[in-house]
Amino acid sequence: MQSPASPTAWAEPAIGAFREAMRRLAASVMIVTTRDGEGHPHGMVASSVIPVSMEPPSMLVAVNRGAGLHPALSASGRFCVNLLAGHQHHLLAPFSQTSLRVERFRSDDWADAWSLAADRLPWLPQAPAAIECAVDLATDYGTHTLFIGRVLSVHCPDATAGAMSPLVWLAGERAALTATA
Repeated sequence: MQSPASPTAWAEPAIGAFREAMRRLAASVMIVTTRDGEGHPHGMVASSVIPVSMEPPSMLVAVNRGAGLHPALSASGRFCVNLLAGHQHHLLAPFSQTSLRVERFRSDDWADAWSLAADRLPWLPQAPAAIECAVDLATDYGTHTLFIGRVLSVHCPDATAGAMSPLVWLAGERAALTATA
């Protein structure tokens, strides 16, 4: 058995170095949506979304407490994870740039974005998957709140080539994946 590397071989985890390391992690891109108390839709681009458990089916979403989505999600206790397909990259700019916030739900891509029914969260019918959750647990860690939601409903369109090609982010830009048999 080899001895572990000396502690001096590891750099102190500086924020910049950690950020660079995370840029090297390929991640699917999602848009997380919710509604505020007045029924207005809110959303943000996220790659820090993971499944937690199959029993009960649940998802974790990490949201910066300074993000516009945070107060709406905290109050509503519900969110929808919309996994983006490669051809849906046009949705990234409005949902990741504050200056384009008014454009977020203006495209025809969205279902129920402007519904008067408060129980309907905005979702993307053409996304590879849309997963609606109710928050069971919220805990603060560092700059973020980790919301763990119990899955209420799942929408997966027919598995066509385009629907199964997720939008992936790597090193600050879009990347492509291909399935292998």
